[in-house]
Amino acid sequence: MKTKTYTVILCVQAVLVTAVMVLELGSCRSQISPGQPKVPAGTVALLERIETLLGRGEYDEALGLFNQIDPRDAEKSEIKLLKASAYISAGEPGEARAIAEAVLQGDPNHIQAVMVLAAVEAATGRNREEKALLERALKIDPADAAALVSMGNFQIRNNSTRLAGGYYDKALEADPHNGEALVGRAWVYRNSREPKKAEELLNKAVGLYPQWARPIHERGRLYKASGFPKEALADLDKAKALEPDNYFIACDRGNALIDLGRKPEALAEYERAISIDSGYFLAYVYTAGIKDELGDYDGAEQDYEKLVRLNPDYYFAFEGLGMHMMRRGDWLAARDAFMEAYRRAKEDEGAYGLLAAMNWMRGGKIQDPKAFLEEVMRKVQRDSLEYWMLRLYHDLVGDADIALRIDREKNPALKARMLYYLANYYDIRGNKGLADKYFLLVQELNIKNIPEWRLNEWALEERGLALNQ
Repeated sequence: MKTKTYTVILCVQAVLVTAVMVLELGSCRSQISPGQPKVPAGTVALLERIETLLGRGEYDEALGLFNQIDPRDAEKSEIKLLKASAYISAGEPGEARAIAEAVLQGDPNHIQAVMVLAAVEAATGRNREEKALLERALKIDPADAAALVSMGNFQIRNNSTRLAGGYYDKALEADPHNGEALVGRAWVYRNSREPKKAEELLNKAVGLYPQWARPIHERGRLYKASGFPKEALADLDKAKALEPDNYFIACDRGNALIDLGRKPEALAEYERAISIDSGYFLAYVYTAGIKDELGDYDGAEQDYEKLVRLNPDYYFAFEGLGMHMMRRGDWLAARDAFMEAYRRAKEDEGAYGLLAAMNWMRGGKIQDPKAFLEEVMRKVQRDSLEYWMLRLYHDLVGDADIALRIDREKNPALKARMLYYLANYYDIRGNKGLADKYFLLVQELNIKNIPEWRLNEWALEERGLALNQ
């Protein structure tokens, strides 16, 4: 299952399951009269097989099965809309649109056709059109649980959590056993910091649908967020057994393993996620970080490189890449990485500016970054310690003044960071003694949750200075 279409596929699968149930009962309010014969068992079996194939992401095979359906059944609107749903999952929304519009020409109030069109708009990122179609569906039937759930999902995607909760509540009024509504409402409760209510709904969903991975998965997420990693892992193990090819279950299971201190196992789980979908960025965030911590620096750098290709707006990846380029002494490549981080970050501009300038100086002439430093200084609060450090790198004088400012600084993290940049300033200017002094002062502060700490460790190791364990 491709990650980028995950939400759309969930919607389509809900339409598919609903239609299969309708066909099994042999009645549909818009197409099949109460006395009409049921659809043959063979057709229902094919539809269930199609549902399974869609869940596995085997879209071509699913679409091929429609050719095996009895031609008389294939002409029914429900079957046509199931095929349209399969086209959406397969990434062919144009085919789906044509089918749904044809059904609506014969029956403008066919709610399932309207829902398929809404899913088409969701797949193509047309939010306004999707919302209008969902509103149209709810005008046809204000108590249609599937339409209410889809509107709830729409509100979540548009960061309207409170509105989403209201739609899920209405869906549960219409159908108290609607699994998507139970899971959606639980998600709203979890993100509204009401974990007990979320757990109650997820327990109900798990009880009603024990072979459905999603409520078990969501309950595992809830337990992890609430500080119960063992319980989370137990649920995520069950979800994995039910849906072994789910990318997000693999990532969440890795997260639970990290909380339990089992990093090598977590790394294996994130790598399993990558094997499911190597084109999505999330798992690489974790593999890069774990490899970094375990000392696999080459592996970490490779994962940072993948990250910047897959999601260049994730500027922390440029930070990690730049750090490893510094470790190898590839100064100008490190400069370029930090420049990318600087351009994309909405904060820490001064830090990335300093790192870029510092590497620029090491890889070129000391005067090279002057114009760039002037640009960075305009964005940093004047009279801040960061501003004065940028000024030092720009003016190449004033080191005694900045040393006094650092000495008076009360924030230990900021103090450690500025000591690191002062150490590098002296190193660039050729004063090894003062550089060593300030690198060691950074170590003494023992602030490990800043990037400069890791860079400082590497500098001490390279310089042959004793490292505290």
